[in-house]
Amino acid sequence: MSLALFRLFHSSRSVRNVVWNLVGGLTAGVLIVLATPQYVHRLGLEGYGIVGLWLMMQVLMGLLDMGMGATIVKEFADSREEGGAETKQDLLRTLEIIYGSLALALALVLACAAGGVAARWLKAPVSSPAHIAWAIRLMALTLGFQFPTVLYANGIAGLQAHGRMNLIQIAGNCLRYGAGVAILLVRPDLVWFFAVQALVAGVQMMATREVLWSLLRRGSSCRPTFKLALFKRLWRFSAGMALTAFSGVLVANADRIALSKLMPTAELGKYAVAYTATGLLQMGIQPFYKAFFPRYAELVSLRAFDALRNEYLRSCGLMAGVIIPLGVAGWIFAPQLFTIWLGTADPTIVRVFRWLILSITCSGLMWLPAAFQQANGKPGLHATMIILALLAGVPVMVWAIRVYGTVGATAVWLIHGLSGISVEIWLMHRLMLKGDMLRWYWRALIQPLCATLPILLGSRWLLPAGCGRLATLGWIGLAGLVGAGCSVGLALVGPTRKPAADPS
Repeated sequence: MSLALFRLFHSSRSVRNVVWNLVGGLTAGVLIVLATPQYVHRLGLEGYGIVGLWLMMQVLMGLLDMGMGATIVKEFADSREEGGAETKQDLLRTLEIIYGSLALALALVLACAAGGVAARWLKAPVSSPAHIAWAIRLMALTLGFQFPTVLYANGIAGLQAHGRMNLIQIAGNCLRYGAGVAILLVRPDLVWFFAVQALVAGVQMMATREVLWSLLRRGSSCRPTFKLALFKRLWRFSAGMALTAFSGVLVANADRIALSKLMPTAELGKYAVAYTATGLLQMGIQPFYKAFFPRYAELVSLRAFDALRNEYLRSCGLMAGVIIPLGVAGWIFAPQLFTIWLGTADPTIVRVFRWLILSITCSGLMWLPAAFQQANGKPGLHATMIILALLAGVPVMVWAIRVYGTVGATAVWLIHGLSGISVEIWLMHRLMLKGDMLRWYWRALIQPLCATLPILLGSRWLLPAGCGRLATLGWIGLAGLVGAGCSVGLALVGPTRKPAADPS
């Protein structure tokens, strides 16, 4: 297994990057698990619905990214980049000015629209529209700080300094959730809650910016300048990534946008709780994308295509070995998990969670295939598939909400996930990786399912009745670890193609 691990990562840096990303994701997940019950208890479902709106807006900020975040990752990872630190500094200065302008515009527009959103869009019978409007204005300030932070974090990821990036994010998350809970314990008020969030977001933005600039300035005395020509050189790739981000953000938020209009705020709160619970799964997906997208881009820049193919197949198997056990465990043990977490298992929340975790597991398996396409400078296929899923899924979702209620909002996620692992995988391997589609299905789907399902189904059947919360959590955790261990072990020892010699 040690030899397989070495062949998979090729370097200790990749090992450190994945581990750091997993640690960062796990820390954020634990903080969410600990903080969410306090948010719900102190604010109520109506108040937490507003917090859910803030979480949705964080994702919607991706609409303003225009592909620049992914572009900076790819460019900073390019080992052939001519001009070295000077070019990277000029690119960062150019993009941060663009990002700063967009962040200011975002904050001003949302702040100006706060009164109308509170009075005419949201259905909140308990809180006054004026009070919610002030909370939304502070939410706008928070988002204005969070938006450029994403650019700086992507730059650090492109330089593959994931340790520093995750340390900053861990510190920021500890402050965000810790201070959020603390202020709610003293004063359960949305306005005070978002005031604290704005302060933390501002501090994190400045810290992330300082770390990235210090990495770029090592051994360089040049003065960075704004050069629009750099952006023009990269606009095609940025446009493709912008289309991907735009369509992806719409798919990821269409459910809550529709619910906020068609259902009471309390139902949006239930959906937000279920969606928040899937964050642990999503945090198991993102570490692999963050580590392997720059790694794929580096191998593409070196024209090491055989090494890239092996890296792609093994990394897909490794990621599946982590997220499929999480998804299967979440589906099987959903009532027990919510009882442990919140003290009760609301039937609507459990149903929504099960369909979401199935859909997000399927769509999560597509993150590394998408990274492979993007590293090769071809983001169009993935973007097109997301758009088609959105066009097909939104009408079905609206109908399903009217017929089945809150759980119907998961329809757009389900269509997106299933179309990805079927149609998109077939098209991608037909166009870019001929002869490897069955290998992908075996490594990323069949093998981890065969290793995981018997263990987790057996553990559910053998779960003793009347166990306390901690004992049940330990049982589920142990079963999940055994399933994940078997899946990851099989991914590491699988065969690979013998790579041809890389070009000198």
